[in-house]
Amino acid sequence: TPQQVSMAKRNACEVATQICRDARQVLGGMGITGEYPVMRHMMNLESVITYEGTHDIHLLITGMDITGLNAFK
Repeated sequence: TPQQVSMAKRNACEVATQICRDARQVLGGMGITGEYPVMRHMMNLESVITYEGTHDIHLLITGMDITGLNAFK
């Protein structure tokens, strides 16, 4: 269903972003340079979060599926 897709997108982006943050922490100062692809992936994730719909919108869709109440009024 569209609600399950929304929940999967939100979760996948959130987990991938956290993994990039952890990788950046492990690499320390090198994590923000172009030598490792961590920052490139992080920037790609930021654009996916914005382009595919923000976490808030996906959360509203999931909440509407669970409660049956329209949060977009």
